[in-house]
Amino acid sequence: MEVIGFGLAGACVALQLQRAGIQVRVVDDGRVGSSHVAGGLVNLVAGRNFEPSWEVKEAWDVALPFYEELGDRLFQSVPILRLWRDEKDRRKFERKREQLGSWIQKVDDEGVTWRGGGWLDCSRFLEIAREECLKSGGEWAAVPRGGKQVWCAGAAGLIRGDFDDVAHRSAKGEILTVKIPGWGEKRILNRNGWVIPIGVDLYRVGATYDWDHLTSGPTEEGREKVESLLRTFTDRDFEVTGHVAGIRPIINRSKPVVRFQEGRGWMVNGLGSKGVIYAPRVGLEMAEILQE
Repeated sequence: MEVIGFGLAGACVALQLQRAGIQVRVVDDGRVGSSHVAGGLVNLVAGRNFEPSWEVKEAWDVALPFYEELGDRLFQSVPILRLWRDEKDRRKFERKREQLGSWIQKVDDEGVTWRGGGWLDCSRFLEIAREECLKSGGEWAAVPRGGKQVWCAGAAGLIRGDFDDVAHRSAKGEILTVKIPGWGEKRILNRNGWVIPIGVDLYRVGATYDWDHLTSGPTEEGREKVESLLRTFTDRDFEVTGHVAGIRPIINRSKPVVRFQEGRGWMVNGLGSKGVIYAPRVGLEMAEILQE
């Protein structure tokens, strides 16, 4: 089975197929995609309306042990503090508090702290996944050779129109890595964006959403937007040490899409900003489909 693309979706599909006893050939041209630069945030209750993501518990029950099996430091469990925007925002939460109980760690005047969140080191995951795939007998190629195929081509595939009649709303996002000496914030902060602590005095901050300019590479405008976002979390001085950009593949609000097209094969796409959560489960489902 050829797996075309080796971002989060392709890596998880490839490994899950191998675990099901299916021989895999990965087709990847080595270009850096959105998965390589992703923040890796795992936030099980996201958005302005305090909505748990689609089937998030079922997906994360598959994903967490999948990542832990590959390496005990790939996923960092970190509490997420969702800061209140205003009193209206807090009242909205209170109306939904009962149904969100299993994810709530604490509620106070700052906001609600979610349990079960954290972040995945996506670039390291892709390195380990490649090693695991090759060790398990996987092949690597730069161009497709044909036969049975699963296309995991992300936003590039959606923009090219690899599959017929797939409308998408892919969005470019830009992320900064910053150094903030002495801040000492150890929680993930979330409100109109996020700040993730990734090391001593180091933080990842993001992210922008741009649906109109799906070009690769970071921009000065994107940097300014993320710097302004960071200033809503802290008034400390900071130094920008990294600036990356990627395009999120979005079809149906970050809900994964698996479909078959005669003469083309299977498509796995549309994981958007939730790839860390959904990719292992989608890979498992793809393996089950191909075994039938």
